[in-house]
Amino acid sequence: MRVRVASAGTGKTTSLVRRYLELVGEGTPLRRVAGVTFTRTAANELRQRVGAGLGAVLEAGRYLDLCPPPSTRERFEEAELELSGATLTTIHGFMMEALRLVAPQLGLDPDVRTLGEWEASVMFEEELTSLLYLANDPKHSLYPALSTLGEQAKPLLLHLFKQRSLTERFRADEDDPHNTTRNAALLKVYDAVYDRYRVRLGARLLPPAEVERRALVMVQTKDALARLAERYRVILVDEFQDVNPLQGAFFERLEASGIRTEVVGDPKQSVYGFRNADVEVFRRALARGEALAPLDQTRRHASVVTRFLNGMTNTFAEHGLGFSQEEAPEVFAAGEQASKRGRVALHWVTGDAPVGDLRRYEAQVLAEQLSALSERYPPSQMAVLAKSYAGLAYMEAALDAVGLPYVLLQGRGYYERIEVRDLYHALRVGIDPSGLSLGAWLRSPFAALALGDLDQVLSAEDPLARLEAEHPDLFKRLERIREEVRGTPLAALKFLIREPFISGARYVDFLEARARENVDALLFTVAERPPGDIEVLLERLDLLSRQAEAGDVPQSGEGVSLLTVHRAKGLEWPVVAVFDLGRKTYHHPQPLYLEPKTGRIALADTPQFEALREGMKAREEAESYRLLYVAASRARDVLLMSGSVKGDKPDGWARGLDAMGLGAGAAAWERPDFVLKTWTYKSVQATSSGGRKRDELQASPWVERYFPPHPHPPVSSPSSLKGAAFESFEPLPISDPDEGERLPGRSRTVGTLVHYAISQNWRADNPVHLENLRAQEVMFPFSASEQKDILDEVRGLLANYQTLLGDALPALTLRDEDYPELPMALPHGTTVWQGIIDRLYRVGERWILEDYKTDQMIEPERYHFQLAVYLQAIREVRGVTPEVQLIYLREKHVVTLKTEVLEEALEAELGRGADLFINSKNYI
Repeated sequence: MRVRVASAGTGKTTSLVRRYLELVGEGTPLRRVAGVTFTRTAANELRQRVGAGLGAVLEAGRYLDLCPPPSTRERFEEAELELSGATLTTIHGFMMEALRLVAPQLGLDPDVRTLGEWEASVMFEEELTSLLYLANDPKHSLYPALSTLGEQAKPLLLHLFKQRSLTERFRADEDDPHNTTRNAALLKVYDAVYDRYRVRLGARLLPPAEVERRALVMVQTKDALARLAERYRVILVDEFQDVNPLQGAFFERLEASGIRTEVVGDPKQSVYGFRNADVEVFRRALARGEALAPLDQTRRHASVVTRFLNGMTNTFAEHGLGFSQEEAPEVFAAGEQASKRGRVALHWVTGDAPVGDLRRYEAQVLAEQLSALSERYPPSQMAVLAKSYAGLAYMEAALDAVGLPYVLLQGRGYYERIEVRDLYHALRVGIDPSGLSLGAWLRSPFAALALGDLDQVLSAEDPLARLEAEHPDLFKRLERIREEVRGTPLAALKFLIREPFISGARYVDFLEARARENVDALLFTVAERPPGDIEVLLERLDLLSRQAEAGDVPQSGEGVSLLTVHRAKGLEWPVVAVFDLGRKTYHHPQPLYLEPKTGRIALADTPQFEALREGMKAREEAESYRLLYVAASRARDVLLMSGSVKGDKPDGWARGLDAMGLGAGAAAWERPDFVLKTWTYKSVQATSSGGRKRDELQASPWVERYFPPHPHPPVSSPSSLKGAAFESFEPLPISDPDEGERLPGRSRTVGTLVHYAISQNWRADNPVHLENLRAQEVMFPFSASEQKDILDEVRGLLANYQTLLGDALPALTLRDEDYPELPMALPHGTTVWQGIIDRLYRVGERWILEDYKTDQMIEPERYHFQLAVYLQAIREVRGVTPEVQLIYLREKHVVTLKTEVLEEALEAELGRGADLFINSKNYI
């Protein structure tokens, strides 16, 4: 295996592109080369860069210093044609392609597909729960092992399942006297559950860790390796420092089989231990393989920043802080950055105040440094990095104080948000309604099936047949989705989000504002790079859901970027500030520990537990120093660093800077290109904001001016102006815990039900109609007896309405047009009046506007303004002037209102001179 170390900014991707072109020039077809990297984004970028490199060779005859002879031109022309179909993908993507090539030999379906890790965890937990139930019987073979583990059995097994990418096989220490008890008991139960889980996966489903395990089986199968060798001659692997042990073993065995494997990476940037990445894989390759000359020219960093990074890597390597000397070659500034001096500044805050107070002052110091730099660099060219979002909270307040705008790139788990997963499952059931996604879809807003009904459907021998028999409307909805997914992925996604096929509602209608933003962002993302088919889109969503840094839609706008170091990996800015160097590296206790090299596990109270825990803490400590290197290497021109040290006890990254002789106790430096300064703690409240005193600021001439208040809010309901004296609703003296709104009183409930029943043309003598009214949400707060009383009253009012039809009111059958519950909106001045017109209908040439009232008293004047707004809205939209009638249902009395009376009410409320009725004759 050929291995190359590429430090930050040294052109790792450029070197890969050059290697691609070398291989093509040597006669290796592009289709025989596999390019493998860590993320889809990186893979797409590499494809584009290779395409640009091929274009450069064909147009100019060279790429950088590579000048292929003219006789090789046909090879590059062929490679350009093959680029779109070339294998340039992620590690799991490459493994899946390889597995599909040899699927029958491994007992897999050629159409094998990936399963989300979260879905795999659910399946494993279901099998575990089932087995725990069965093994509760003393006669069961696993009963003794589970008794040994006790109540901790389930969390221990779930924890172990998440670490299965760290080793091919878990082991209990053979010399452990407890081998027959806790450690061995855990493995015995785990193996039993894992066997059931694998049977359930079958031949068509492979979660990421199982992709890796099947890939390992593949490279140990002679015939399968021969098939792979026919397909691939060379494999180029990027970001090799981020692979986990199983992935590393896969590539090692490919290399051993004769398929040439070349890897590039930077052990100093191995910071994904929480994803089971293991830097020892790269180190093993570096020790055993052919070490190529490291890339040593950085085109990212200015000269002083480069010198600082060299000093950091040399010191850390010398002290064994995260990496070795072999992994930290010296680099040199090159290109345009070599001519820039750059600047490095370290600011320490010391004192005996609480750590939180020290950090608050530290944030202010750093914010003031950024404010001074903003005269040369706009805020959008700056970033503040910290270990955690907790640290960034201090910077938010400090940047506010100095008036610098900022953008917090925050949040995690965007692609596991419930609204995104709803859409994923809806697409999945469109392809295969018999899969696991059926249950998720039935519980989502797309179906909203109750738990009891859901259990009956899923437990049936044929769930789809049961769904069709018991819930035909949902089955038709499912069939509609299945039709839509036959088209393009983008069209299917737009249909799911925006089409009102859920009983007349759209999916977004069920979402809150934040969830809508996330769904819109997903739609825009897919539209930007539309996939070729639904499976590609689903695989993309699965891969993105495993990226911990993929958060909610970030804040918009421009300003100083605030983000964690993990989130910043792969990015760069002209100015980078690293905040909170003094934060301690915290180790999260685990219920069991694993030694990746051997697969040995140890539970608490077993002999190897403490040793393995200390090993884990040492690995996390080493990774923490590598994380500091990642943070510092994001800067192009200016690197600012700050930390708080309480007393004389540096902690966290501060200890690394202390080893460099640049800690809080070091002699101060003050040069244009290098600053080392220690600040004695001061209360933040005693410092100035932005470096200017308040009395030096001159007030603008318009500061005392103000806009007069408008008589009405921007959006209002005409019914809101009835006046408090006419209010007839009696709110209950309790609040709705879910909505935070006042629950309706009895009178309002009666009115709501009557209006709804009239709009549906329901009758008082129809029991089904009355039961439908009982099921309305407004009835939920009332007891059974109260509901009966309310329905009795509603029945009487409906009966009164029915006696008016065909007498005082035109019969329904005589109406040529009929619009119940008609929404309206009328803009006027600075207010938009919104409301619902109870009924508008036409009999011949006569238009009638009706408003139904359940009031105890007949007082038409209280509704003059409301009905005047309705009248004007109909005039402007339809160009007709209807008769306006108030229908008092209790008295069975119809009041016809004169148009001029309504016009006067409108003018009185909105002010004389209003332009609504200046030329009212045009409407008559």
